Amino acid sequence: MVEIKQAKLFQGLPDSEVRSIEKQLKVVKHPAGHDIVVRGEGGVGFMIITDGTVTVNTASGRKRKLGPGDSFGEMALLDQEGRSATVKADTDVTLATIPEWNFKPFLHEHPEVAYRLLQTLSRRIRQAESPE
Repeated sequence: MVEIKQAKLFQGLPDSEVRSIEKQLKVVKHPAGHDIVVRGEGGVGFMIITDGTVTVNTASGRKRKLGPGDSFGEMALLDQEGRSATVKADTDVTLATIPEWNFKPFLHEHPEVAYRLLQTLSRRIRQAESPE
């Protein structure tokens, strides 16, 4: 089980900011085999994996594994276009989530996290555009 302060988006942030972030998170658990999000459906939250692993299946057929400290779900909240991928639990998974209605205020309150999220999205675009 990874602590929130060890999640990639939050590493190195001041403890006071991490404590503020933790107060806004809700813990959600999903059993192995469960589709946590389904491509095309609306977004209900941004998720950080604290325990377990998932597989992300993109529209182009690419698969990517994510584990403790990784996050997903921000794109649907940022552009309101629905989920861009299906995310399935490989194992029992514990997630720390920020609900959709808190996401924008959360990014305003934590600009360093917003910047790191932009870096993550930039990496994903580069990976998607590169030949396999």
